[in-house]
Parts: sequence; structure tokens; C-alpha cells
Amino acid sequence: MKLVYSVVWPELKPHLNKLFVVLFLGMIISALKAYTPDLLGQLPEAWAQKDYQRSLRIPILISALWMVAAAARYYHLFWMRYISDIIAINMRRRLMNKYLTLNLSFFQSFLRGSGGLISRMLNDIGIIQSGLHRIADFAREPFMVIFSFGYLIYLDWRLTLFIMIAGPVITSIIRQFARSLRKYSNQNQETVEDLTQVLKESLDGTRIVQSFNLEDEMRNRFDVVAKDYLLSSRMIISREEASGPVSESLASVFIAVILVYIGDQTIKSNLATGDFISFSFAIGLLQDSIKKVQNGYIKLQQAGVALERLHQIMEDNSTVPQLPQPIPFPENWEKIEFKNITFSFNSEPVLQNVSFSIKRGEVVALVGASGSGKTTLTNLLARFFDPQEGEILIGDVPIHKMDLKVLRKNIALVSQDVFLFSDSIEKNIWSGDFSKSVEGVENAARLANAHDFIQGTPEGYKSRVGDRGSMLSGGEKQRVSIARAIFKNAPILILDEATSALDSESELEVQKGLDQLLIGRTALVIAHRLSTIAKASRILVLKKGQIVEQGTHRQLLDHQGEYSRFFNLQAGI
Repeated sequence: MKLVYSVVWPELKPHLNKLFVVLFLGMIISALKAYTPDLLGQLPEAWAQKDYQRSLRIPILISALWMVAAAARYYHLFWMRYISDIIAINMRRRLMNKYLTLNLSFFQSFLRGSGGLISRMLNDIGIIQSGLHRIADFAREPFMVIFSFGYLIYLDWRLTLFIMIAGPVITSIIRQFARSLRKYSNQNQETVEDLTQVLKESLDGTRIVQSFNLEDEMRNRFDVVAKDYLLSSRMIISREEASGPVSESLASVFIAVILVYIGDQTIKSNLATGDFISFSFAIGLLQDSIKKVQNGYIKLQQAGVALERLHQIMEDNSTVPQLPQPIPFPENWEKIEFKNITFSFNSEPVLQNVSFSIKRGEVVALVGASGSGKTTLTNLLARFFDPQEGEILIGDVPIHKMDLKVLRKNIALVSQDVFLFSDSIEKNIWSGDFSKSVEGVENAARLANAHDFIQGTPEGYKSRVGDRGSMLSGGEKQRVSIARAIFKNAPILILDEATSALDSESELEVQKGLDQLLIGRTALVIAHRLSTIAKASRILVLKKGQIVEQGTHRQLLDHQGEYSRFFNLQAGI
């Protein structure tokens, strides 16, 4: 509960005015309802005295009080739920911002992948939101407990002291249930993550699933996780629903004893019939209030589990650190330097003491087997994560001392795995730099050799591309991504396997766009097809995280080393 308080209170503070209204209305509701037992206690006397006016006035007054309480309850619950929704959306904003600042290593190592992160955004915060709704009970029912309890003491303090014995017993039972719930709530939320992940993989990988006849496999995976979910849900439901009957059963024992005592007092004429009615109704109100507080406490316990899981993400330090006063990006830089770069992922060495430089305007290609560290070098340049040792400089300025947004504004990325937003073609190209006028989009598309196919789509530049560009071919998506990079007009370019997934005809069309993109830019190019990098200014050959050769295409072929071996393998020699 300490975590619930420490996290939720800062979120509640901006809404203190509304919360005071919620609290005030809760007190009014409780006060109006708590007056009912006393009014009910007066009815037998009015009936006995045949006081028709009083017999009519008391029921009307009770009805009026409850109608006013109902109106107050509407605003009481409305504002609490609305505040809860505001807090929930603010938490989602914070979590979204956290996701956007986490580095690649976090996403690569997160066990349940993007599906699990989506689940924390939607399901976990949904549980927190549901728990916050119950704050209304804590702002209302304690007043009912106080008013009812006070009235019971007024009627018979000895009997009230006996009732107090029941409180600690019921409370201890509730705590036992809540403690058990925390364990199963965590399991349940983890299985929801698994369900979300299986669902996302099934949707994202539809082509692979169907082409390899994996429908049964995905169905079985979903069923296995669904069974785990039902098992944990069963444990949660059993404890949630058992807490009420157990506490009510105990309460019924206490009530039975109370009724015996009241009956004895009534028979002995120590307790009037009206007092008996008042006492019984007050006990009913008290019991109902305790039950609502109990249920609210259980829901807040579940919210606490969700908050702990949320904090695991929010407190993760896998972010790219930034200086409070960064050094400006050098306008007239002459080279990019990689100095003694060492990088490991999950204790596995990827790069070992790598050093090289790229002159401004130079196209440097990276060649090597999968896992040799090529993509890692480009990720380090864009600061998707930082090296454990060494530094990268642009001009004489280490990139970790620059503003991250400014650094990335000067780097354009075109990768094999093209990501397009589910929006229009125009918006996707424009996303290269929204600070520029949209009028430059068409010119960028022409340079990327994309204008003609765009004009052939139903709505031209306004045509939507579908989920991740699913309505476009591979070559068309790649040309849109090249147009996006051209529109950005960054001086530094990263080409990561930009044509390797294309057929020869599409590659030819895309290559025309790449030729335009490379003009006047400093480029770091990764390609498995050695024919696409033969014109590079320099080629670096990596093996097991180290540079083993470097030179031009002709120089490396004449050297008869690692590059020559790659080239001969692709040529079938």
C-alpha cells in the first residue's frame, strides 16, 4: 500500500479541489443515510400513538433524504471515476514516454516482447484504474462507519463494545485474502502479457503462419496460455468471492448473539421496539459499509501489484543518458571517428576495440557474416544504445555529449525492415521532418523513383499504406522510406540492408532512389550483396566483432582474404 500511496498521491494532487468535493459529498451521503435508523426508530411510537401526520411525515422524509443522497452519490462517483480516468491516461502517457526513451537493448531483452509491453499499457493500468475507482468507497464508507457506530454507542454502549470485537477478526481474515491475492494477481497479469504476445505474433506473422501451416501451433500456444490465465483467474475469483461469504458468516454469528441480547433486553423492557429497529438498521448500514471497504481494499491490493509491475518499467535505467547542457552539433565537421569501441549484449561480446574513421562525403561499407557487429556499429552511431568502452565523435565532439534529438536529426536511416505508419503515403514521407513544408514531399518522391507508382494508387499521395505498409509491395515500401530519408535531408546516412529483401527488378528501381539519396552525403552502408557496395569509397570487413580488412573493392579482391572469399561465394566461384 505504501507504493500505491507514493505513486498515486502525486497523481491525485492536481485534482485536490475535485477530491474535496468527492470527500464532502461522501460525508453528506453517509450523514443522510445514517440518519435513517433514528427516523425508523420513531415510527413504532408514531403508530402506537396513532399520530397520522408523523406516520406520513417520517417515510416521506426518509425517501427525500435517500433521493438527495442518490443525487449526491451520482456526482460523488462521477468525479471519482473521471479523476481515475485522467490519472490512468496520465500514467499511459508517462509509460508511452518511457517506451520512447528506452534503448534498443531493453526491447531486445524484454522477455515477453512488445505484446507484454502493450499488456502493461492497457491491462495493468486498467487494473490500477479500477482500483482508483474504489477510492470513492474510502471517501464515503468510513463516514458511514463512524456515524453508524456513533449511533450504536448512543443506543447501547455495551452492545457496541461487543460489536467491536468482530472488527479485528474480520480485518485479519481480509488481510489473509489480500496477501494471497497479490501472488495470484501477479501471475494473472503475466499470463495476460503472454496472451497479448501470442495474439500479436499471430497477427504480425500472418503470412508466415499461413504459409507454414502454423495455425494449429498458434492455436495450441494460445490455448496453453489461456489455460494458465483461467487457472490464475480461478484462484483470484475464489479468493475475491470467498472473502465476502467468510466475513459475512462470521458477522452473522456476531449478529445472532446481538439479536439474542436485544431480544433479552426487549423482553425485560430495557429496549423499546423502535430502538430495536434502529439498532438493526444501523448494524445493516455498518455491515454494508465494512463490506465495501473490504472489497475496495482487495481491489487496491491488485492495483498495487499492477503498480509494482509498472514501476519495473518506469524505473528501468535502460535509457540513453543526456547531458543537461549538451554541446551543439558541429556544422563544419570533417569526419566521423569510432575510437576503441567495445560493446557486449547480455555479457556476449559483439564489438571488440573497433576503431575507424569516415571522412565527410565518404561512403563506407560494412561487410561480414551475420553477428559480426555491422548493425551494432550503425545502432551505436544513432545512439540507440551506448558502447561499454570507447566513444564516437563527429568532428571533435563525442556524440554522447550532443543533444540526442539534434544528433538524430542529422542522421537518416533506411533499413531492410521498412516501417511505415498506417497513414497516407504523403504523411509517411513527410514524417522525415514535420518541421518542413509538406510541399517538398512530391520532389522527394520523384528523387526516390517513387512518384510514378504513387500516382498510380487510388488517391495518389493521399492513399493509405495499411498496417506497416501492407498495401504496398516491398519495392514500393522501400522507395517510400528512401523518399522519407531524402525529405529529411540529413548529412549522415545509414543504409542497413536496404535492398537485400528485394527481387532484381525492384532492387534496380530502389537503387536509382538510393543513388540520388547518396549524393553529397556521408554514408555507412551494410549489404550482403557485395555488388551493391562495389562503388563504396572504402569497405570494412568485420569478423567476430573486429575489423580484419579494409580497402576498396578492387584492393580487397586482390588481397585474396575474407572479402575475396565472400565475393567468390556469392559469384559461385
